[in-house]
Amino acid sequence: MNLNEIVTVYRKRQTRAADGTLDQTRDKVCKIYAMVRPMSGSERNIARGREDFGDYRFHVHRRSDIRESDILVWLGVDFNIHFIGDAGPKDPYMYLDAQRGGAQ
Repeated sequence: MNLNEIVTVYRKRQTRAADGTLDQTRDKVCKIYAMVRPMSGSERNIARGREDFGDYRFHVHRRSDIRESDILVWLGVDFNIHFIGDAGPKDPYMYLDAQRGGAQ
């Protein structure tokens, strides 16, 4: 498997600012190599207008520190992880199904 793309994984965290408001920040979890494959795409009408969405699969070396609530950043674009495909400890790889568009 050719893992030739660099992907950074971030975890969302809420912090309280000095004025008492909640701010959302990102903490870097890891930087990993991945094989990236587009799966499908669509457009949706939302309040601000139209937004493009794309589903991608990221094949990576098996890890235990990535969660479905994390965000992937590839080529400066945010992806929400929707599913972690992990076949167990004997498989050296796993895949992350993630969606481009709508990531916060």
